[in-house]
Amino acid sequence: MIVGKVLRANMRTFVFGTRVPVSEVPTFGALVQTSNPYRQVRIYGLIYDIALKDDEGGMAKLLSVAEGAREEDIEWMRGQMVPLEVSVLCVGYQLGDGQPIRHGLPPQPPIALYGIECCEDGAVESFTQQLGFFRLVLDAKDIPCDELLAACIRLAVLARPQGQRQPFVVHCGRELARLLSYDSLRLEQVLMRIRSSNEARKT
Repeated sequence: MIVGKVLRANMRTFVFGTRVPVSEVPTFGALVQTSNPYRQVRIYGLIYDIALKDDEGGMAKLLSVAEGAREEDIEWMRGQMVPLEVSVLCVGYQLGDGQPIRHGLPPQPPIALYGIECCEDGAVESFTQQLGFFRLVLDAKDIPCDELLAACIRLAVLARPQGQRQPFVVHCGRELARLLSYDSLRLEQVLMRIRSSNEARKT
């Protein structure tokens, strides 16, 4: 399902616009994919920001400052497909169908107005079989990288069958311990975020 189209892009990140209902908007940490047809490449990325944009008529802005706004008007506005801009960190690519997924920056950025799809559980599980993208996320600047990686891991856990979830969490913890061996405080904080996410899921 196409949930939006690319607005702008560079080698590290891209932004797509969407007007899908709130219930269908991808969440923070979700894996999405798009294409660059000129290089026959599928590009994968993690959502790290979702920005609400005002509607064309400015109704949301008016309702936010209006005194005595009717609750039914506010509920109606909440139900509209309000435009959003979603920012994505590039973490991998695939050079043609049947080729292996590579963790790293794509050879070229996505093309403007190409569709964005949310990755289904099978694609998430396949992409996260290897954890080479962890370094890309941890080294990303100007984004909440530790929170993003924890959210990504949580969603990757949920994409797996029940019996594979705990071994995957352990595998992720070991890889993080290797990558962050120089910074025990940061390692502890990331592991704590993953742990709290898992505990929140169980409650």
